[in-house]
Amino acid sequence: MRKQVSRLTPDVISAIVERYETDRLVLSTPYADGSTEHLKVRLQDGLINQMENGDAMAARYAIWANTVRDNIIAGMNALKAGEPTEGYRHLIRAANSLSAFSDAQAYLDPLNIGKRS
Repeated sequence: MRKQVSRLTPDVISAIVERYETDRLVLSTPYADGSTEHLKVRLQDGLINQMENGDAMAARYAIWANTVRDNIIAGMNALKAGEPTEGYRHLIRAANSLSAFSDAQAYLDPLNIGKRS
């Protein structure tokens, strides 16, 4: 399988970051919505692919990121609807998934910067 040449340049990075640097919610569109389900499985798929130097790592992490995002949106909507228990459940799931990603990166970091829990 041939590797694709990256079309990501510093200018494209700047444009992407600028698009999302706002106080309003902007949804990404390159990958399907993550929904609020399968948060753990999607993170595990990304980590395993990263560990194995797999070609699908970026796509798997993008789908996991959309799942984290969708949990945050569900949490915000539940809070707005006066359902704090449901809202915080989604927000805590999202925060914990981000923490799990960070913890796992400490094991995969070639520079060994992170502390392993």
